[in-house]
Amino acid sequence: MPKAFIMIDVEPGHEANVEQAVRKLAGVKLCYQVTGEHDIIAFLDSEPYSEFAVILSTIRKLTGVRDTDSHLVL
Repeated sequence: MPKAFIMIDVEPGHEANVEQAVRKLAGVKLCYQVTGEHDIIAFLDSEPYSEFAVILSTIRKLTGVRDTDSHLVL
């Protein structure tokens, strides 16, 4: 069961819209705007791995998303 923290970098002014869109995705358990190197952190819990890949791909296609950095839980 893939679990991962996804760090999301967002174009300025799109933070709230991206956060709301990510929160609505199946498999997303937590999503917060944060300070620091990244703009948003989301926690995904999905099964099987192919579902995780679809969720990540969907996040990357959202308007305002510049980049993502995925950290799978071991």
